[in-house]
Amino acid sequence: MQLKIITLFVALVLSTGNFVCAQTSDSTLIIKLLKDDYATMGTLDIQAHVHNVTNDYCLIERGQIWDIETELDSIYRNRNRSINRSDFFSIKSVKVSGNLAYAIWHLRSEFRENGKLVRERIWNESGVFRKEDGYWKIALIHSSLAPHK
Repeated sequence: MQLKIITLFVALVLSTGNFVCAQTSDSTLIIKLLKDDYATMGTLDIQAHVHNVTNDYCLIERGQIWDIETELDSIYRNRNRSINRSDFFSIKSVKVSGNLAYAIWHLRSEFRENGKLVRERIWNESGVFRKEDGYWKIALIHSSLAPHK
């Protein structure tokens, strides 16, 4: 009887450990997805960005709800200047529950033209992520400019 209790306890501990490892792994994948996707704005890689988001993806930007086409037109397609973007993330939290997750982060972006800083923006952002066919995708990003200090 005591052997059965010990075996059951060990099995419970191991299964809990696997759940924690899976969640940590998912959190890491979500953060990587987020950073990789933001890099597509710097390279204007529309194909990669579309691959990273769900079919029903939305961006809430400056209080407006944008679908993928509005975002592509506003950020990826209508650039008339050569500006390099660098993004610096401070991840506040990532919560995973099954095939859904949400994250909160602070983002500082620098925009440079010919190596000279021309603009810096700071945002507080959150996102909803959904696992589809075994891969995490971005379903929603809500972006708000941080208040000036």
